[in-house]
Formats: sequence, structure tokens, C-alpha cells
Amino acid sequence: MKTWVARIAFVIVTVLAIATLVSMVAADAWWIRVFDFPRLQFAILLGIAIVLLLVSRPRRLVIWLPVALLALGIQLFQILPYFSLAPQQAVGAATCAPADRLHLVSLNVLQTNRDYASTIEYVQGESPDIFLAMENDAEWTNALSGALDAQYPYSVKIPQPNTYGMALWSRLPFAETERNELAGGGTPSIKARVQRADGDMFTLFAVHPRPPRPGQDSGQRDAELILLADLVRESGKPTMVVGDFNDVGWSSVTETFQRIGQLIDARQGRGFNATFDARNPLMRWPLDHVFHTDDFGVLAFSAGPDVGSDHFPLEVELCLQSARFETQQQAPELTEDAVDNARDELEEASKGGDGYDADNLIAEVPED
Repeated sequence: MKTWVARIAFVIVTVLAIATLVSMVAADAWWIRVFDFPRLQFAILLGIAIVLLLVSRPRRLVIWLPVALLALGIQLFQILPYFSLAPQQAVGAATCAPADRLHLVSLNVLQTNRDYASTIEYVQGESPDIFLAMENDAEWTNALSGALDAQYPYSVKIPQPNTYGMALWSRLPFAETERNELAGGGTPSIKARVQRADGDMFTLFAVHPRPPRPGQDSGQRDAELILLADLVRESGKPTMVVGDFNDVGWSSVTETFQRIGQLIDARQGRGFNATFDARNPLMRWPLDHVFHTDDFGVLAFSAGPDVGSDHFPLEVELCLQSARFETQQQAPELTEDAVDNARDELEEASKGGDGYDADNLIAEVPED
């Protein structure tokens, strides 16, 4: 019996040690980048394998146990900042004046899902100030418009049949809106200048790049996030970015995105809050994000209920008080390495023929 237990442990450790090493390779090949996602699942399996090794005590324990512990350590190093016991990157806001509160919900509705009623009922019950829908085709856009337009007089709607449609509904006025296709390929993003009741404004970017998958490497996604970060930097403060990134917060690309855009991750230290895959409880990770400048504090951050999609909604309440929060928190430092990584990402993506110009990055490291 112990022999079989040891063999099972050897297989788990071998496979996941290789997967861990592969995930550390700086390349945009889809079969490499997919290993960025299931780090929690890998950590759990490695923990099980370590227990099996200690129970079976095989002859090669002195070899396999350190390998398993090293792989587990690498996985945990990536994901531990996203648990509730970890320090919060975004400062919490225990109180906030009603005029400074902003309730935001984003949801990838899943284009093939036709349960419009569940999503509409959820949005009307949650009653956010701003609602972002993704994967909306014409049918989804019409259904949501019929139910939400009366409550949300300001909107930007980009229905598309390719699963990259996007629509934004808001109770707050839009001073201006702009549609971009930063990385081409039929994946739009939205830039909106939102006006508060006191007349002050903030900028909101909505994004949904393509994921790495068989036949589609991560280059386009990575380029879109880098170019978006540069736009965020150019737009100034206060600014937030929301959407289905098709990436996890601990990836090197998202870290570079934060550094270039000087953005804070509202999720860190507030729990894993996995938003995908709602249909598979064993394979879940956080794909939907809210990043913001240091002008905002976080009142609440959570994944919402099942509404029939393969994503859970992301529910966030922020407090916009720049003078209060900008001295209490800091985005990850913009370094020369981050700028070099950003240029490398664009140059790597350009090999696919898309022609992203790495020399046009405006990000510069501040002089001491």
C-alpha cells in the first residue's frame, strides 16, 4: 500500500515541479502562460503530495521532499498576498461621505448564456452606480438596455458577436467617452470621464483582452495591458481600471501593468475572491479586477453570486477622497526593470505582426 501511495506522490510532485518551472519562463506561448492561473490548485496538490511522502516514507524521500517543498514555496509566494491575512495594498475606508462613495459591479455575462433575467434581477437588486457588462452581443445588449436604461441614463454600448462586446451603464454623467482597440483583434476597451455630483471628475477604463489558449498566445493580451497602463499614466488621477483581464493579479504582466500605470490592486489582502470558473468549483481563480490610483480607499470588495454565467460578478465599493488616501498608500514602484519589461512585452507581441511600438511608451522612471 505504501508503495502505491509513494508512486502517486512521485507523479504529483514530478508533474507539478515541471509545471512550476515552466510557469517561470518569460515567454508568451499559451502552453506556458496557462500555468499562471491554477497556482492555488497546484499548491493544494503539492501539499497533499508532501503528506503522502511523509506517510509512505520512500527511500528517495530526501530527494522528493525538498523538490515538493520548493515547488510549493514558489506557488505560495505568488498567491499569499491575495489572502485575507496578507497586508492590504489598497487602504481600507471605514467611513465615507455619501457623495464620495462609488459602487461598481462588473460581470462577464457569457455570450452563450441566455438567462437574461438572472443578470437583470441581480443588477437591479445590487443597484450599483456603474455596471460593466462584457461578452454582450446584440441580444444581450438589447435585453440589458430594456431593463437598465431607465435607471442608468448614461451608457456606452459596444455589442459584438465575437465574445468581446462591452457595455457600460452609469447613474453618473459621462463628460466624454472613447472607444479604443489598443491591441486590435476586435477587442475594444472603453475610456470614460465620469462626473461626480460636486462636478469633480475621475477616469474609468474598461478592458477585456483575449486570454492565452490553444492557438492563441498571450502576446495580444499582454500588449493591450501594457498599452492601457500607458494610457492610464497619461490620463492622470483619479483613475480606475475595471474588467475581465483574462489574467491573474500575481502574473508578471499584471505586475508590470501596475507599475507602468501606477495603480493599486484593490484585491490584495482582501481574500482570493475568485470570479472564474463559476461552473467548476475545483478550477477557480481571480480573472476580474479593479485597479485604481491612490485617490481611492476601499469600502468593500467581493465576488458576487452565481447569475448563470461562467463568471461571478465582481462587487466593489470605493471612496474617492484624494487628500485623505494618497498619503496612506502607494502603488508598486515604477522601476527601470518595469519599463524594460513593458518594452520587451510589446516587442515580443510585435513578432506576431501586430506592430506595437515599444519606443512610444511614455512611462519614465522619476529621477531621485
